[in-house]
Amino acid sequence: MTEERMKLVEPILNTFENEDIKEFAIVLLDNLPEYIWHVGASSTGKYHPSYCLGELGLMRHQIAVVRFLNFFFELEQYNKIIPSRERDLLRVAGLVHDGRKSGSQLDYERNKYTKFDHPLQMATAIRSYDGKYLNHEEIELIAHCIESHMGQFNVDRKTGECLPKPEDMHQELVHLADYLASRKSLTMDFENIEVPLTVTINPEEYVMQFGKCKGQKIIDVYREHPDYLQWCEENIGRRDVLDAIAACKKKAEEKIEADDDIDL
Repeated sequence: MTEERMKLVEPILNTFENEDIKEFAIVLLDNLPEYIWHVGASSTGKYHPSYCLGELGLMRHQIAVVRFLNFFFELEQYNKIIPSRERDLLRVAGLVHDGRKSGSQLDYERNKYTKFDHPLQMATAIRSYDGKYLNHEEIELIAHCIESHMGQFNVDRKTGECLPKPEDMHQELVHLADYLASRKSLTMDFENIEVPLTVTINPEEYVMQFGKCKGQKIIDVYREHPDYLQWCEENIGRRDVLDAIAACKKKAEEKIEADDDIDL
């Protein structure tokens, strides 16, 4: 692991209580696909706070999940009933739960968007270590928590595929920590974060690059096919498309305000 990466993860690794589980966490971090260290937690920037964007953003998100878990473990209602090793196993799950966000490195190079089944892919990766560092039951606990971390957001609207939902306290805590770490209004302090600049898109010039309106200016699509853009907004994870739709809405609002100011 590079010095920069260790500097980022070391503080959270130091919250682990068992050296062997901490070492296993380091092994997992060392074997994550390379892109995990370079991408943000959200391809659109729509669902995560600013510290999760840009270089190392996804890793900061995973660290934030463990921070929330540590907040939970400070409460006696959890601290007294969850043993030390189980607390560490949940920390491992949180720290690598999105470790296959866009699949393998090869998958990412082919298509950079989030894979719906990424919880299952990462759980499978965890199970490949069965018997090597931790016992079977401990490996399974980590894998179960990862594969259910999406909680109620577990249905692919395109294919109908369903992911597992949390069924026990361990799974619920990892899901809840992940949910809180993805709320835009909940921020955390990280040193030396460079949040990527927002690129301004002119809706009068932006041209659709896909779908039934390919080749048309998005401002014309907004006027003539608003339902299609609403569908794109809900189903297309491209940052440029979402920014262009937002620019159309802003332009329309400015026009309404300007019309309201006309003195008749």
